[in-house]
Amino acid sequence: MQKSVFMHIDVNSAYLSWEAAWRLQHGEKIDLRKIPSVVGGSQATRHGIVLAKSTPAKKLFNIKTGEPIAAVRRRAPNIVVVPPRFEIYLEASRAFIALLHDFSPEVDQFSVDEAFLDYTGMQNIFGEPVEAAYKISERIKTELGFTVNIGVSTNKLLAKMASEMEKPDKVHTLFPDEIERKMWPMPIGELYMVGKKMADKFNQRGVFTIGDLAKLDVSLPRIWFKSWGEQLWHFANGRYIDTQKRGAGNFQGTSSGHEEDIGAKSVGNSGTIAFDVADRETAHKALLSISETVGMRLRKLGRSGHVVTASYTTFDLQRFCRRKKYPMPTSSTMEIYERAAEVFDSLWDGTPIRQFGISVGDLADGGCRQMAIDQDFRKEALEHAIDNIRGRYGDMSIFRASFMDCGFSHMIGGTMGGVGAARNFLKSPVME
Repeated sequence: MQKSVFMHIDVNSAYLSWEAAWRLQHGEKIDLRKIPSVVGGSQATRHGIVLAKSTPAKKLFNIKTGEPIAAVRRRAPNIVVVPPRFEIYLEASRAFIALLHDFSPEVDQFSVDEAFLDYTGMQNIFGEPVEAAYKISERIKTELGFTVNIGVSTNKLLAKMASEMEKPDKVHTLFPDEIERKMWPMPIGELYMVGKKMADKFNQRGVFTIGDLAKLDVSLPRIWFKSWGEQLWHFANGRYIDTQKRGAGNFQGTSSGHEEDIGAKSVGNSGTIAFDVADRETAHKALLSISETVGMRLRKLGRSGHVVTASYTTFDLQRFCRRKKYPMPTSSTMEIYERAAEVFDSLWDGTPIRQFGISVGDLADGGCRQMAIDQDFRKEALEHAIDNIRGRYGDMSIFRASFMDCGFSHMIGGTMGGVGAARNFLKSPVME
Protein backbone atom coordinates (compact mmCIF):
# COMPACT_ATOMS: atom_id res chain seq x y z
CA MET A 1 0.00 0.00 0.00
CA GLN A 2 1.30 3.41 -0.96
CA LYS A 3 2.21 5.77 1.87
CA SER A 4 -0.01 8.86 2.10
CA VAL A 5 1.58 12.22 1.36
CA PHE A 6 -0.14 15.57 1.92
CA MET A 7 0.88 19.16 1.38
CA HIS A 8 -0.56 22.24 3.03
CA ILE A 9 -0.08 25.35 0.91
CA ASP A 10 -0.58 28.71 2.61
CA VAL A 11 -0.30 32.09 0.85
CA ASN A 12 2.04 34.49 2.67
CA SER A 13 0.11 37.56 3.89
CA ALA A 14 -2.52 36.83 1.27
CA TYR A 15 -4.52 40.04 0.94
CA LEU A 16 -1.43 42.24 0.95
CA SER A 17 0.44 39.94 -1.45
CA TRP A 18 -2.50 39.83 -3.86
CA GLU A 19 -2.97 43.59 -3.66
CA ALA A 20 0.75 44.19 -4.28
CA ALA A 21 0.90 41.74 -7.19
CA TRP A 22 -2.15 43.31 -8.86
CA ARG A 23 -0.72 46.83 -8.47
CA LEU A 24 2.67 45.81 -9.90
CA GLN A 25 0.90 44.15 -12.81
CA HIS A 26 -0.92 47.41 -13.51
CA GLY A 27 2.14 49.63 -13.53
CA GLU A 28 2.76 50.61 -9.93
CA LYS A 29 6.46 50.88 -9.07
CA ILE A 30 6.36 50.39 -5.29
CA ASP A 31 5.87 46.90 -3.90
CA LEU A 32 3.61 47.08 -0.83
CA ARG A 33 5.37 44.03 0.56
CA LYS A 34 8.68 45.89 0.83
CA ILE A 35 7.42 48.94 2.77
CA PRO A 36 5.40 49.38 6.00
CA SER A 37 1.87 48.84 4.71
CA VAL A 38 -1.42 47.23 5.63
CA VAL A 39 -4.63 46.22 3.91
CA GLY A 40 -7.73 47.16 5.83
CA GLY A 41 -10.13 49.85 6.88
CA SER A 42 -10.86 52.90 4.80
CA GLN A 43 -8.41 55.54 3.65
CA ALA A 44 -11.14 58.19 3.87
CA THR A 45 -12.72 57.37 7.24
CA ARG A 46 -9.54 55.99 8.87
CA HIS A 47 -11.66 53.31 10.53
CA GLY A 48 -11.63 49.53 10.37
CA ILE A 49 -9.08 46.87 11.24
CA VAL A 50 -5.91 45.41 9.75
CA LEU A 51 -6.68 42.46 7.47
CA ALA A 52 -3.07 41.91 6.35
CA LYS A 53 0.27 43.57 6.99
CA SER A 54 3.68 43.64 5.30
CA THR A 55 6.78 42.14 6.90
CA PRO A 56 8.30 45.64 7.46
CA ALA A 57 5.06 46.74 9.19
CA LYS A 58 5.30 43.76 11.53
CA LYS A 59 9.02 44.09 12.23
CA LEU A 60 9.24 47.88 12.57
CA PHE A 61 5.93 48.67 14.29
CA ASN A 62 4.73 45.32 15.68
CA ILE A 63 1.48 45.65 13.76
CA LYS A 64 -0.89 42.73 14.19
CA THR A 65 -3.75 41.39 12.10
CA GLY A 66 -7.08 42.50 13.59
CA GLU A 67 -5.63 45.65 15.14
CA PRO A 68 -7.68 48.88 14.69
CA ILE A 69 -6.39 51.11 11.90
CA ALA A 70 -6.58 54.11 14.26
CA ALA A 71 -4.14 52.44 16.67
CA VAL A 72 -1.80 51.59 13.78
CA ARG A 73 -1.73 55.21 12.61
CA ARG A 74 -0.84 56.43 16.10
CA ARG A 75 2.28 54.24 16.12
CA ALA A 76 3.11 54.66 12.44
CA PRO A 77 1.63 57.93 11.06
CA ASN A 78 3.20 57.47 7.61
CA ILE A 79 2.25 53.83 7.09
CA VAL A 80 0.54 53.05 3.78
CA VAL A 81 -3.06 51.89 4.30
CA VAL A 82 -4.94 50.48 1.33
CA PRO A 83 -8.62 49.47 1.48
CA PRO A 84 -9.41 45.85 0.63
CA ARG A 85 -10.68 44.84 -2.81
CA PHE A 86 -12.19 41.44 -2.23
CA GLU A 87 -13.22 40.82 -5.84
CA ILE A 88 -9.50 40.88 -6.77
CA TYR A 89 -8.56 38.59 -3.88
CA LEU A 90 -11.26 36.08 -4.80
CA GLU A 91 -9.95 35.84 -8.36
CA ALA A 92 -6.39 35.46 -7.07
CA SER A 93 -7.58 32.66 -4.80
CA ARG A 94 -9.24 30.89 -7.70
CA ALA A 95 -6.07 31.16 -9.78
CA PHE A 96 -4.10 29.73 -6.84
CA ILE A 97 -6.41 26.71 -6.51
CA ALA A 98 -6.42 26.18 -10.29
CA LEU A 99 -2.64 25.92 -10.35
CA LEU A 100 -2.64 23.39 -7.50
CA HIS A 101 -4.94 21.16 -9.56
CA ASP A 102 -2.08 20.77 -12.04
CA PHE A 103 -0.26 18.70 -9.40
CA SER A 104 -3.10 16.58 -8.03
CA PRO A 105 -6.79 15.96 -8.72
CA GLU A 106 -7.40 16.01 -4.95
CA VAL A 107 -7.21 19.62 -3.73
CA ASP A 108 -9.24 20.61 -0.66
CA GLN A 109 -9.56 24.34 -0.11
CA PHE A 110 -9.36 25.18 3.60
CA SER A 111 -9.82 28.95 3.36
CA VAL A 112 -9.44 31.68 0.76
CA ASP A 113 -5.63 31.53 1.04
CA GLU A 114 -4.79 27.95 1.98
CA ALA A 115 -5.43 24.44 0.70
CA PHE A 116 -4.50 20.81 1.21
CA LEU A 117 -3.14 18.81 -1.71
CA ASP A 118 -3.17 15.00 -1.63
CA TYR A 119 0.12 14.06 -3.30
CA THR A 120 -0.27 10.32 -2.73
CA GLY A 121 0.68 8.42 -5.89
CA MET A 122 1.87 11.50 -7.78
CA GLN A 123 5.60 10.90 -7.25
CA ASN A 124 6.05 9.17 -10.61
CA ILE A 125 4.76 12.27 -12.39
CA PHE A 126 6.22 15.20 -10.48
CA GLY A 127 9.02 13.66 -8.42
CA GLU A 128 9.54 13.26 -4.69
CA PRO A 129 7.23 15.31 -2.44
CA VAL A 130 9.76 17.94 -1.39
CA GLU A 131 10.96 18.33 -4.98
CA ALA A 132 7.35 18.79 -6.11
CA ALA A 133 6.68 21.29 -3.30
CA TYR A 134 9.49 23.50 -4.60
CA LYS A 135 8.07 23.19 -8.13
CA ILE A 136 4.66 24.33 -6.87
CA SER A 137 6.21 27.20 -4.93
CA GLU A 138 8.22 28.38 -7.93
CA ARG A 139 5.28 28.21 -10.33
CA ILE A 140 3.08 30.23 -7.98
CA LYS A 141 5.85 32.78 -7.62
CA THR A 142 6.58 33.18 -11.33
CA GLU A 143 3.08 32.74 -12.77
CA LEU A 144 0.90 34.36 -10.12
CA GLY A 145 3.29 36.81 -8.51
CA PHE A 146 3.11 35.87 -4.82
CA THR A 147 4.79 33.47 -2.42
CA VAL A 148 3.54 30.58 -0.30
CA ASN A 149 4.65 28.37 2.55
CA ILE A 150 4.29 24.63 1.96
CA GLY A 151 4.25 21.91 4.59
CA VAL A 152 4.79 18.28 3.61
CA SER A 153 3.91 15.21 5.68
CA THR A 154 1.93 11.99 5.89
CA ASN A 155 -1.32 13.57 7.14
CA LYS A 156 -3.09 16.92 6.98
CA LEU A 157 -2.40 17.84 10.60
CA LEU A 158 1.38 17.50 10.30
CA ALA A 159 1.40 19.16 6.88
CA LYS A 160 -0.41 22.20 8.31
CA MET A 161 1.88 22.33 11.35
CA ALA A 162 4.88 22.23 8.99
CA SER A 163 3.61 25.09 6.83
CA GLU A 164 3.26 27.29 9.92
CA MET A 165 6.99 27.10 10.65
CA GLU A 166 9.42 29.80 9.47
CA LYS A 167 7.93 32.19 6.90
CA PRO A 168 7.76 33.49 4.20
CA ASP A 169 8.42 31.54 1.00
CA LYS A 170 9.55 28.30 2.66
CA VAL A 171 9.06 24.55 2.26
CA HIS A 172 9.09 22.51 5.47
CA THR A 173 8.64 18.82 6.22
CA LEU A 174 7.23 17.33 9.41
CA PHE A 175 7.29 13.57 8.98
CA PRO A 176 6.55 11.28 11.96
CA ASP A 177 10.25 10.76 12.70
CA GLU A 178 10.70 14.56 12.89
CA ILE A 179 7.92 15.24 15.40
CA GLU A 180 10.06 15.00 18.53
CA ARG A 181 12.77 17.29 17.14
CA LYS A 182 10.67 19.84 15.26
CA MET A 183 7.18 19.96 16.82
CA TRP A 184 7.52 19.01 20.47
CA PRO A 185 9.67 22.04 21.45
CA MET A 186 6.99 24.44 20.10
CA PRO A 187 4.75 26.31 22.61
CA ILE A 188 1.46 24.53 23.29
CA GLY A 189 -0.39 27.50 21.78
CA GLU A 190 1.11 26.61 18.38
CA LEU A 191 -0.72 23.26 18.27
CA TYR A 192 -3.60 23.15 15.80
CA MET A 193 -6.93 24.06 17.47
CA VAL A 194 -5.29 25.34 20.69
CA GLY A 195 -6.23 28.99 21.13
CA LYS A 196 -5.00 31.45 23.73
CA LYS A 197 -7.58 30.46 26.35
CA MET A 198 -6.86 26.77 25.95
CA ALA A 199 -3.10 27.45 26.02
CA ASP A 200 -3.55 29.33 29.31
CA LYS A 201 -5.47 26.38 30.74
CA PHE A 202 -2.67 24.02 29.75
CA ASN A 203 -0.04 26.39 31.20
CA GLN A 204 -1.91 26.42 34.52
CA ARG A 205 -1.48 22.64 34.59
CA GLY A 206 2.23 22.74 33.82
CA VAL A 207 1.92 22.03 30.09
CA PHE A 208 3.98 24.64 28.22
CA THR A 209 5.09 22.87 25.04
CA ILE A 210 3.51 20.46 22.60
CA GLY A 211 5.96 17.85 23.85
CA ASP A 212 4.74 18.34 27.43
CA LEU A 213 1.24 17.36 26.31
CA ALA A 214 2.41 14.50 24.10
CA LYS A 215 4.35 12.86 26.94
CA LEU A 216 1.43 12.88 29.37
CA ASP A 217 -0.69 9.83 29.98
CA VAL A 218 -3.79 10.35 27.85
CA SER A 219 -6.00 10.00 30.92
CA LEU A 220 -4.92 13.41 32.23
CA PRO A 221 -6.00 15.62 29.30
CA ARG A 222 -9.15 13.47 29.11
CA ILE A 223 -9.93 14.27 32.75
CA TRP A 224 -9.14 17.96 32.25
CA PHE A 225 -11.02 18.59 29.00
CA LYS A 226 -12.95 15.37 28.28
CA SER A 227 -12.90 14.10 24.66
CA TRP A 228 -11.43 17.37 23.39
CA GLY A 229 -8.40 16.94 25.65
CA GLU A 230 -7.88 13.46 24.27
CA GLN A 231 -8.15 14.77 20.71
CA LEU A 232 -5.48 17.41 21.37
CA TRP A 233 -3.25 14.74 22.95
CA HIS A 234 -3.45 12.78 19.70
CA PHE A 235 -2.64 15.94 17.75
CA ALA A 236 0.42 16.52 19.95
CA ASN A 237 1.61 13.04 19.00
CA GLY A 238 1.05 13.72 15.32
CA ARG A 239 -2.00 11.48 15.01
CA TYR A 240 -4.84 12.64 12.81
CA ILE A 241 -7.60 10.69 11.10
CA ASP A 242 -9.69 12.52 8.51
CA THR A 243 -13.24 11.56 9.45
CA GLN A 244 -14.65 13.52 6.48
CA LYS A 245 -16.93 15.24 8.99
CA ARG A 246 -16.94 19.00 9.34
CA GLY A 247 -16.70 19.24 13.09
CA ALA A 248 -13.99 20.94 15.13
CA GLY A 249 -10.57 19.40 14.63
CA ASN A 250 -11.43 17.81 11.28
CA PHE A 251 -10.21 20.68 9.11
CA GLN A 252 -13.75 21.95 8.83
CA GLY A 253 -14.32 24.25 5.91
CA THR A 254 -12.48 22.19 3.32
CA SER A 255 -14.19 21.67 0.02
CA SER A 256 -12.93 19.22 -2.58
CA GLY A 257 -15.87 19.68 -4.92
CA HIS A 258 -17.02 16.09 -4.44
CA GLU A 259 -20.68 15.77 -3.63
CA GLU A 260 -21.91 13.72 -0.69
CA ASP A 261 -23.08 10.21 -1.33
CA ILE A 262 -26.79 9.71 -1.90
CA GLY A 263 -26.91 7.60 1.25
CA ALA A 264 -25.49 10.31 3.49
CA LYS A 265 -27.36 11.07 6.70
CA SER A 266 -26.79 14.80 6.31
CA VAL A 267 -25.36 17.34 3.88
CA GLY A 268 -23.38 20.23 5.28
CA ASN A 269 -20.64 22.74 4.78
CA SER A 270 -18.65 25.24 6.81
CA GLY A 271 -16.12 27.93 6.15
CA THR A 272 -13.56 30.15 7.81
CA ILE A 273 -13.92 33.91 7.38
CA ALA A 274 -10.76 35.97 6.95
CA PHE A 275 -11.82 38.38 9.71
CA ASP A 276 -13.74 38.19 12.98
CA VAL A 277 -17.48 38.67 12.48
CA ALA A 278 -19.03 40.70 15.30
CA ASP A 279 -22.30 41.99 13.81
CA ARG A 280 -25.47 40.08 13.02
CA GLU A 281 -25.84 41.39 9.47
CA THR A 282 -22.45 40.02 8.40
CA ALA A 283 -23.07 36.79 10.30
CA HIS A 284 -26.34 36.27 8.46
CA LYS A 285 -24.59 36.98 5.16
CA ALA A 286 -22.04 34.26 5.97
CA LEU A 287 -24.90 31.85 6.71
CA LEU A 288 -26.52 32.72 3.38
CA SER A 289 -23.22 32.03 1.59
CA ILE A 290 -22.99 28.58 3.16
CA SER A 291 -26.68 27.94 2.48
CA GLU A 292 -25.94 28.47 -1.22
CA THR A 293 -23.55 25.51 -1.32
CA VAL A 294 -25.62 23.28 0.98
CA GLY A 295 -28.80 23.90 -1.01
CA MET A 296 -27.04 23.29 -4.32
CA ARG A 297 -25.62 19.98 -3.09
CA LEU A 298 -28.98 18.82 -1.77
CA ARG A 299 -30.71 19.62 -5.06
CA LYS A 300 -27.99 17.84 -7.03
CA LEU A 301 -28.54 14.75 -4.87
CA GLY A 302 -32.33 15.03 -5.15
CA ARG A 303 -32.62 15.20 -1.37
CA SER A 304 -34.26 17.49 1.20
CA GLY A 305 -34.08 17.58 4.98
CA HIS A 306 -36.09 18.33 8.11
CA VAL A 307 -33.27 19.12 10.57
CA VAL A 308 -31.12 22.22 10.21
CA THR A 309 -27.97 22.58 12.33
CA ALA A 310 -26.13 25.87 12.73
CA SER A 311 -22.66 25.99 14.28
CA TYR A 312 -19.93 28.54 14.74
CA THR A 313 -16.41 28.79 16.11
CA THR A 314 -15.42 31.96 17.95
CA PHE A 315 -12.20 33.93 17.50
CA ASP A 316 -10.66 31.97 20.41
CA LEU A 317 -11.70 28.63 18.84
CA GLN A 318 -14.64 27.83 21.11
CA ARG A 319 -17.25 25.89 19.13
CA PHE A 320 -21.05 26.12 19.56
CA CYS A 321 -23.78 24.16 17.83
CA ARG A 322 -27.59 23.92 17.88
CA ARG A 323 -30.19 22.20 15.70
CA LYS A 324 -33.92 22.31 15.11
CA LYS A 325 -36.35 19.99 13.36
CA TYR A 326 -38.95 21.49 11.00
CA PRO A 327 -42.19 19.85 9.81
CA MET A 328 -41.52 20.34 6.11
CA PRO A 329 -38.24 19.12 4.54
CA THR A 330 -36.42 21.53 2.25
CA SER A 331 -33.59 21.86 -0.22
CA SER A 332 -34.30 25.53 -0.93
CA THR A 333 -31.34 27.86 -0.39
CA MET A 334 -33.46 30.61 1.13
CA GLU A 335 -35.41 28.25 3.40
CA ILE A 336 -32.17 26.66 4.62
CA TYR A 337 -30.78 30.13 5.26
CA GLU A 338 -33.88 31.36 7.11
CA ARG A 339 -33.93 28.25 9.30
CA ALA A 340 -30.19 28.40 9.96
CA ALA A 341 -30.43 32.11 10.84
CA GLU A 342 -33.25 31.36 13.28
CA VAL A 343 -31.21 28.63 14.99
CA PHE A 344 -28.08 30.79 14.97
CA ASP A 345 -29.88 33.78 16.52
CA SER A 346 -31.11 31.58 19.37
CA LEU A 347 -27.52 30.53 20.10
CA TRP A 348 -25.17 33.47 19.47
CA ASP A 349 -24.24 35.81 22.32
CA GLY A 350 -22.33 38.35 20.25
CA THR A 351 -18.83 36.89 20.69
CA PRO A 352 -16.75 37.51 17.50
CA ILE A 353 -16.91 34.56 15.12
CA ARG A 354 -14.26 33.21 12.76
CA GLN A 355 -16.04 30.16 11.34
CA PHE A 356 -19.65 29.23 10.43
CA GLY A 357 -21.27 25.91 9.58
CA ILE A 358 -24.65 24.60 8.42
CA SER A 359 -25.87 21.06 7.88
CA VAL A 360 -29.23 19.64 6.84
CA GLY A 361 -30.19 16.23 8.20
CA ASP A 362 -33.05 13.76 8.51
CA LEU A 363 -32.96 13.54 4.73
CA ALA A 364 -35.80 12.46 2.48
CA ASP A 365 -36.10 11.87 -1.23
CA GLY A 366 -36.44 15.37 -2.67
CA GLY A 367 -38.62 14.15 -5.49
CA CYS A 368 -41.27 12.60 -3.28
CA ARG A 369 -42.31 14.69 -0.29
CA GLN A 370 -45.33 16.43 1.19
CA MET A 371 -45.59 19.99 -0.10
CA ALA A 372 -46.72 23.06 1.84
CA ILE A 373 -50.05 24.51 0.70
CA ASP A 374 -48.34 27.80 -0.19
CA GLN A 375 -45.35 26.16 -1.91
CA ASP A 376 -44.02 28.42 -4.69
CA PHE A 377 -42.85 26.10 -7.47
CA ARG A 378 -41.43 29.05 -9.41
CA LYS A 379 -38.79 29.55 -6.74
CA GLU A 380 -37.73 25.90 -7.02
CA ALA A 381 -37.50 26.20 -10.80
CA LEU A 382 -35.43 29.37 -10.41
CA GLU A 383 -32.99 27.67 -8.03
CA HIS A 384 -32.53 24.74 -10.39
CA ALA A 385 -31.90 27.17 -13.24
CA ILE A 386 -29.25 28.96 -11.18
CA ASP A 387 -27.65 25.60 -10.35
CA ASN A 388 -27.45 24.77 -14.06
CA ILE A 389 -25.85 28.11 -14.91
CA ARG A 390 -23.24 27.73 -12.17
CA GLY A 391 -22.57 24.15 -13.15
CA ARG A 392 -21.92 25.18 -16.76
CA TYR A 393 -20.16 28.53 -16.33
CA GLY A 394 -18.74 28.44 -12.80
CA ASP A 395 -19.81 29.66 -9.37
CA MET A 396 -19.00 33.29 -10.21
CA SER A 397 -21.32 33.36 -13.21
CA ILE A 398 -24.31 34.39 -11.09
CA PHE A 399 -24.49 35.62 -7.51
CA ARG A 400 -26.54 37.85 -5.22
CA ALA A 401 -25.74 41.57 -5.28
CA SER A 402 -25.58 41.58 -1.48
CA PHE A 403 -22.22 39.81 -1.71
CA MET A 404 -20.51 42.65 -3.58
CA ASP A 405 -17.54 43.81 -1.46
CA CYS A 406 -18.69 41.85 1.59
CA GLY A 407 -15.27 40.31 2.33
CA PHE A 408 -15.92 36.66 1.49
CA SER A 409 -17.20 34.43 -1.28
CA HIS A 410 -20.89 34.26 -2.12
CA MET A 411 -20.53 30.46 -1.94
CA ILE A 412 -18.26 29.49 0.93
CA GLY A 413 -16.78 26.10 0.20
CA GLY A 414 -18.22 26.08 -3.31
CA THR A 415 -17.18 23.91 -6.21
CA MET A 416 -14.50 26.34 -7.39
CA GLY A 417 -16.01 26.30 -10.83
CA GLY A 418 -14.47 28.34 -13.58
CA VAL A 419 -10.93 28.08 -12.26
CA GLY A 420 -9.52 27.74 -15.75
CA ALA A 421 -10.49 31.30 -16.58
CA ALA A 422 -8.95 32.50 -13.35
CA ARG A 423 -5.54 31.14 -14.38
CA ASN A 424 -4.81 34.32 -16.34
CA PHE A 425 -5.67 36.68 -13.50
CA LEU A 426 -2.23 37.36 -12.04
CA LYS A 427 0.80 37.30 -14.30
CA SER A 428 3.15 39.77 -12.61
CA PRO A 429 6.63 38.69 -11.51
CA VAL A 430 7.11 38.33 -7.77
CA MET A 431 9.15 41.01 -6.04
CA GLU A 432 11.49 39.67 -3.40
